[in-house]
Amino acid sequence: MLSNKGKGISLRDFLAGVVISTLFLIFSGMSPLSASLLLFIAPLPIFYYYTKLGRNHGLLLVLATLLISFSTLEALNRGAYVPLLCLFTSLGVILAEIVKKKVSIEITILASVAVFTIPLLVLIAYLTIKAGEAPWRLMEPYMVNAILESVQHYSEMGVPTEQVTLLKDNARKIAVFFIRILPALGIVSIALCSWLNLLAARMIFNRRNLDFPDFGDLAGWKSPEKLVWILISSGAMLLIPDDRFHYVGLNLLIICLFVYLLHGLAIVSFFFRKKNVPVFLRTLFYVLLIFQQMFILPVIAAGLFDLWIDFRKFNKKTSDSAA
Repeated sequence: MLSNKGKGISLRDFLAGVVISTLFLIFSGMSPLSASLLLFIAPLPIFYYYTKLGRNHGLLLVLATLLISFSTLEALNRGAYVPLLCLFTSLGVILAEIVKKKVSIEITILASVAVFTIPLLVLIAYLTIKAGEAPWRLMEPYMVNAILESVQHYSEMGVPTEQVTLLKDNARKIAVFFIRILPALGIVSIALCSWLNLLAARMIFNRRNLDFPDFGDLAGWKSPEKLVWILISSGAMLLIPDDRFHYVGLNLLIICLFVYLLHGLAIVSFFFRKKNVPVFLRTLFYVLLIFQQMFILPVIAAGLFDLWIDFRKFNKKTSDSAA
């Protein structure tokens, strides 16, 4: 039972969880621009309150949040985002359940991606059967509409007319390209979302004295050394003059580069801490990564070449301690 006071589960916590989670979902579904920014942290309130309230009350919170959010979005004619928001809501529950196992961050993220694909595949199968069309055919008009809607927002933000026209004229080609790399984009998006929510949750849970697994010093994290062979293989597949091999290679390449991006971010975090860089400058750097994608390439390169250069000198420390 929910109580109004005491050390147990409080009605106040439950209502706060519903309100905050609902607001995150509603604002995430208002427009493609807000969705692209807020969706990645939309699972966080569910993650937090599901853990705090426990499984039974947490599921009630999820149900209440979904009902209110979806009713509101339908009333605002934003019902097209409902399936996507439902999936990201489920990620909050998935993360909360996996975190209870207290496994490593790699296993946590991999498990969240694996489990998340189950409702995703169920949704795709349902929509495919309902529409009687292949999934990629079904996705194409949605992708085109999303691109055109985003272009409209860019136009309102002052993007040059020539660029807006170019994007509009090639909306279908862009949509087809994105559909072909959707497997990689999906995996990367889920993994990135899980990673961001885990980092944020660790900070919040520690401040609230809630149990959270010790992932160790993430600034010292590094990607598996054998990943470089998958990177090389995926690059070689791009040279094969066959679309099937080309897009399989491209999907693998995107996933590999994402892992090296995380590796590079760990290196950046390590040196930020070592040099005692102010929080403001750290935040500015991460904001630039989001809005100026050209800064991502050096970070990926740092993650890749760390295999040979060892920027953080971990190998030297290991050899010194062994001696």
